[in-house]
Amino acid sequence: MILNGFNRIAFIYDFLAKLVYGHHIVDAQEYFLNKIRDYSKILIMGGGSGWLLAALLKKKPNCEVWYIEASEKMIALSKIKVDKKHKVHFVHGTEENIPSSIQYDVVIANFYLDLFADRQLTHVISKIRASLKGESLWVVTDFIDGNRWWQKVLLKTMYLFFRITCSLESHDLPAWGKRLEQAKAREIESAFFYGGFIKTALYQR
Repeated sequence: MILNGFNRIAFIYDFLAKLVYGHHIVDAQEYFLNKIRDYSKILIMGGGSGWLLAALLKKKPNCEVWYIEASEKMIALSKIKVDKKHKVHFVHGTEENIPSSIQYDVVIANFYLDLFADRQLTHVISKIRASLKGESLWVVTDFIDGNRWWQKVLLKTMYLFFRITCSLESHDLPAWGKRLEQAKAREIESAFFYGGFIKTALYQR
């Protein structure tokens, strides 16, 4: 992943997402937050502008969070949403920069796995999985291709937009669910939003 590729749209990213997907994109990402235990060590991959971080800490103020984000401007936006009393560690980078000295209870990867080509995803998931405890939880929210024409049009439009504005290397939605299964992540619960185009799933390692 290219560092700082999303800097160009950091200040309008949330607006654009809500403009297209309305409350569905927020509801999906918040759906499983209550499943996280208090005092968990949480790894957030590609946290964006920080609204989800604020929502998480409101529900789970005793958790400690490591916030991995490839955009410096997204990190700056996130920092102003967090009270200093909370334990949050901001890391500018990708899965290659996950602190190796910590074993995490939970990983949240919302709209992160879709940034990679399918051929890269096995490596990406493997890097994340290596940092998790044995009974850890994965919270994954992302798009799925339900083979409907409007979903295919939206996917092509989104990938084209992010290739132009953010230098995104991927061209297509990867088979992220299948790659998680291959990594021995077991889906235990899921929900669908926006006409089945957005899936949020809870996995256990």
